[in-house]
Amino acid sequence: MTNEMKIEFGPGKKVSATTDSFTIDTDIPVAYGGAGSAPTPLDLFLASLATCAAHYARNFCESRLISMDGLAMKIEYTVDPETKQVSKYKYQLTLPEGFPEKYKAALLRSVDMCTIKKQLLNPPAFNLEIM
Repeated sequence: MTNEMKIEFGPGKKVSATTDSFTIDTDIPVAYGGAGSAPTPLDLFLASLATCAAHYARNFCESRLISMDGLAMKIEYTVDPETKQVSKYKYQLTLPEGFPEKYKAALLRSVDMCTIKKQLLNPPAFNLEIM
């Protein structure tokens, strides 16, 4: 099944990606010539990793009727100054008070199943065509 996302070049450094149901806007920080009006493409990439993992954490808790009160996630990432690429990505999951000890390892395995992370571990082929 082939899907499509259309890209539009906006004013300044703005670029938008549109699918059938939504549009995602990106921009570049002012320091790099943009207006800083939207997340950068790298911000969206990192957010997709974090939110994917968070969805898996939520689904795990909801399927076991575990309270979400106090469940939180944050990420830390390191950017290599030479390559300007992310070299390390760390999830930090805060569990709700009283989270059952017996589920901790299973929750970690569940979060580790994030579809976006799996995509990075099994990258697709990239083709560029001029039309």
